[in-house]
Amino acid sequence: MASRDELSLFVRDALVAGKSRPDITAALINAGWSESEIKDVLGAWAETAFTPPVPRPVQTVSARDFFIYALTFGVLLIGAINLVIVLQVLVDMLFEDDNYAAVERIRFGVSVLIVTAPLYLWLTVRERRKLVRDPALCRSAIRKWLTYIALLLASVTLLGDLIATIYAFLTGDFTLQFLLKAVIVGLVAGGIFLFYYNMIRQGEPE
Repeated sequence: MASRDELSLFVRDALVAGKSRPDITAALINAGWSESEIKDVLGAWAETAFTPPVPRPVQTVSARDFFIYALTFGVLLIGAINLVIVLQVLVDMLFEDDNYAAVERIRFGVSVLIVTAPLYLWLTVRERRKLVRDPALCRSAIRKWLTYIALLLASVTLLGDLIATIYAFLTGDFTLQFLLKAVIVGLVAGGIFLFYYNMIRQGEPE
């Protein structure tokens, strides 16, 4: 049974021989290859008249990318959670009299933010400067995966926040205190979603 490498080699040889992409596709389909496999392999070669065919840039994976982007994502997650906690505790303090426990939670949350906020900002600015100097770094597969993971978690959080709000409204637990806390979650998750969504639209993770 032919391997993916053999398929790629066949496509390259066919392009060198001057065969058209539709002809190559038809021949491979008749041989039993799926359209998705054919599309992926043909997509690895640029559609130019140059001979031999010109390979397209491929996504890269490195231990360095994993460390940097996983650290950045982890710092963002920890910071966002504690930002929500601090803001929600402040809301609780507006409606409740027991402030001692609330103050302790705020102190811990602020301590986390003092560490994570500057670290996340530094990591993000540092990587963006690297991307400007070397756009090839944008092809990091790990960067792309973690960007979509951030979008996924932000989307799930927004959906959960909306569901909780609707449920509270239907059960009669919908109060101003609850609304303010739900808005905080929505703003933080929404901000993260928009930030990474704009990165994708700009083509940075590709």
